[in-house]
Amino acid sequence: MAGSHRQLRGLGHDLQLISELEEASALLAPDVFFTSEELRRFASSAAPRESLAGGWAAKEALFKALPAMPETWFWTEAELIPDRHGAPAFRTRGAVARHLARRQLDVSVSITHSGGFASAVVLVTGAASARRPLTGTIERVVRHVLRRIPAHAAGAAQ
Repeated sequence: MAGSHRQLRGLGHDLQLISELEEASALLAPDVFFTSEELRRFASSAAPRESLAGGWAAKEALFKALPAMPETWFWTEAELIPDRHGAPAFRTRGAVARHLARRQLDVSVSITHSGGFASAVVLVTGAASARRPLTGTIERVVRHVLRRIPAHAAGAAQ
């Protein structure tokens, strides 16, 4: 994640039963849910069904994690690609990319599959808020108010 002072803005998780996707032929239509390149990578992987299920889980997790978007988006605007180390990452475009850029958000994804399931977790992070944390706010307000109240000697008439 970029920067050392990042704050969690969204968390998404999805668990996908791999066998459910055997009947979901619509997932294999290019440029509907996945780009042609994503489908090619899934098909050429050592475990194509697991890769497809992991990709589906990752996209579901992403859209659960993203803060509400004002624009209409398409599934193919978040393309799963391998990063320079081979780990999954999202390359975004269109409304998704504009939304992330406008809010200065970064996305991290982790995908796994085992025992007939694929699972994905997505973290959306943004710059740490410039606002003061709530901790200490009450104490600051109380001190401010007390400074404004004139002090009177104990027992003195008010």
